[in-house]
Amino acid sequence: MSDPHETVVIARFPDELSALLLVADLEAEGVKAMTIGGLTAQMRVEAPGLVSVLVRRGDLVRAEQILAERAPPEGWEDEAERMPREDAP
Repeated sequence: MSDPHETVVIARFPDELSALLLVADLEAEGVKAMTIGGLTAQMRVEAPGLVSVLVRRGDLVRAEQILAERAPPEGWEDEAERMPREDAP
């Protein structure tokens, strides 16, 4: 039987800010979360790191629901590319 207090990775991000935004969303919903890897994520070396967001295994189902609710819609990158830039002449 698995320990509900054991931590598991719910998501990984290439930057610390994105990870911290998810942590804030999770904690606003009562799910304790934390990040690891922030010190190495922005380093440009042969193997760049990622920032991981961890939650307790007992909170995993709720955390996955919150993550799914906040996921950007399909194709958002394409739509963002088509939008005019604010600094465009």
